[in-house]
Amino acid sequence: MQRALRITLLLIVITQSAGLFAHHGVAAYDYSKTIVADKATVTEFEWMNPHCRILFNVTDDTHTIQHWAIEMHPPANMLEHGWTRQSLQSGDVISVTFRPAKDGSHTGLLGEVTLPSGIQLRQNLLELPPGQILTVQEWAKQHRNQTSAGKPSSAR
Repeated sequence: MQRALRITLLLIVITQSAGLFAHHGVAAYDYSKTIVADKATVTEFEWMNPHCRILFNVTDDTHTIQHWAIEMHPPANMLEHGWTRQSLQSGDVISVTFRPAKDGSHTGLLGEVTLPSGIQLRQNLLELPPGQILTVQEWAKQHRNQTSAGKPSSAR
């Protein structure tokens, strides 16, 4: 009976702490580039653990709408930098800078947002050097060229 109780308690601890093991680092992002997306339209602002996210659309130079998802720190960390759950609303037009994913997907790690009011909010107070600064259109063109050259995604 006591053994069954111990096993049950162990299973509860394991299942309740599974999220702790799912955390990932920032190695998936390309710190040699900073992408600037002007006139990005917020589609959703997720204020949640383990990471806040900004989902937005931009139109590239071929007039195609690109859907992006930008990862941020958890809410507690974002509060320290002036963010609140009301900082962004669906439909807001913002400027956002971020580090793109190395795999070429439309995901990234937030650098800074300029709100419709002109207020700038950052994720971190200390930033690494921006590296190569590209617009979303320039990044898309560069990504298309790399893909058409047949480079594997790990080489991007």
